[in-house]
Amino acid sequence: MLSIRIHHVAAVLSAMLGLCLCFATTSVTAGATEWADLRVTNGQLRITTSINGIPGYSIIDTGAQINAINERFIRANDLDFRAAGNIKISGINTTETRRQLRSVPVAMFGAELDFKDVTELGLGNKDLQMLFGAGFLMNFIFQLDYPNQRMRLITRDTMDLGKLKNLRSRKDRQDGGSPIVQMSLNDAKPIWLTLDTGNSGGILVERNIAKRAGWLETFAREDTTYSGVNSTAHFEDFVLPKATIGPYELENVKVSVPAQGERLALFKKEIRTGSNIRTKRGKAKGLIGYDVLKHFVVTIDYRSGDVHIAPPAPESEPAESGTQASSQN
Repeated sequence: MLSIRIHHVAAVLSAMLGLCLCFATTSVTAGATEWADLRVTNGQLRITTSINGIPGYSIIDTGAQINAINERFIRANDLDFRAAGNIKISGINTTETRRQLRSVPVAMFGAELDFKDVTELGLGNKDLQMLFGAGFLMNFIFQLDYPNQRMRLITRDTMDLGKLKNLRSRKDRQDGGSPIVQMSLNDAKPIWLTLDTGNSGGILVERNIAKRAGWLETFAREDTTYSGVNSTAHFEDFVLPKATIGPYELENVKVSVPAQGERLALFKKEIRTGSNIRTKRGKAKGLIGYDVLKHFVVTIDYRSGDVHIAPPAPESEPAESGTQASSQN
């Protein structure tokens, strides 16, 4: 059973956030959009969208630096968008060249939006239309209510998330700009992890972190396989008794590490720039995914990297059967 313990200071910050949102109206220009349904399927965050009048759904992915459109959706509906060149896309352990589209019209949040420089990717079944990454998310503060499966966008003149954040977070400027947060695993020294809503698992960390901590010998492991956009990778999963994120302590948290000999692009220590100068990757030592985030209302300013998390209000339904939340003064 996974439980969450919250310190008193977190309750105060949560109340401040709620007070701030009370003044937001249903208009985007006045502060915030209406709540939109956010279906969580296999850990993916899906919202309703429409392209060229064709209904479907799209994915919110804070770990992606691009906006992408599903190749299968394009082919199934015989759509034709103007090309704008090619781009190299890194998957979980490979890199491929993909076509970019100059303009894609998308209806979402009750508005017609024109997305520029959208990349073609193989994303899944033909009803899946788009993947929204940094290109879209950096325009607003966005709030993901995992337990109640809903989402809304908030303008920055409504909220100063830098003052409300309740955990150490920042923008990873060296590795694509995704938000990264600090988390302590089993009372070990805190490490930086990318907050990745596209990760359907729990926590993914470098293998050497688990090896140095002795977790691979201490806890029972299970072999798993993950299929990403470009390729497949193999992992070992185990459960840690405890993890801490901001003011919250979680119990029985699933952790994954690359299998022995598996080399992931995510954990490469350096990259080449266009000028062939080698640079170090960012601070993140892994990813935080759905199995942790599903217990919280998560508010993110992608542009600054500021993050606030809190359990849902008491009157909300619990995130999952068997999940507990308790307060600690």
